[in-house]
Amino acid sequence: MIKSRSVALLCALPVLIAAAPNWKAQALAAAAPFIDRANAEWETAIVTGDANKLSAPYADGGIFIGPDGSTIVGHDAVRAMYARPRSAQVVKARISSDGRAAADPDDVYEWGSATMTVRRDGKIKSATGRYLTVWHRDGRAWRITRNIAF
Repeated sequence: MIKSRSVALLCALPVLIAAAPNWKAQALAAAAPFIDRANAEWETAIVTGDANKLSAPYADGGIFIGPDGSTIVGHDAVRAMYARPRSAQVVKARISSDGRAAADPDDVYEWGSATMTVRRDGKIKSATGRYLTVWHRDGRAWRITRNIAF
């Protein structure tokens, strides 16, 4: 009796696995509009200095980690960081999302690079940096819980 149940379970296992929802694809598809919108808005908002748009995707407890290892914790603190006066004027910005992976049904990792052209003391300079962002499903929305700028 035990053998027949085991055999039945083993025979059913491939069917159960095939019937399981593709949560990775579903998580990536659900997060994509939020990530794409945030990236598109970042390109404009970093030039205009719109701290509200720059901080909008962050969760209340979201963390921004700068290239120097400094950490800014919380949506309001991230907004304040972006609202600070700048020593250089950003004249152009471009973000390139190079990849995404679903860690679980509610967490997506995104990585890529961002290039900014800035004017400081009359001189124009471009710099590119890499990033890794963790997006978390918060109800129906996806929010940044960790953003690491390299």
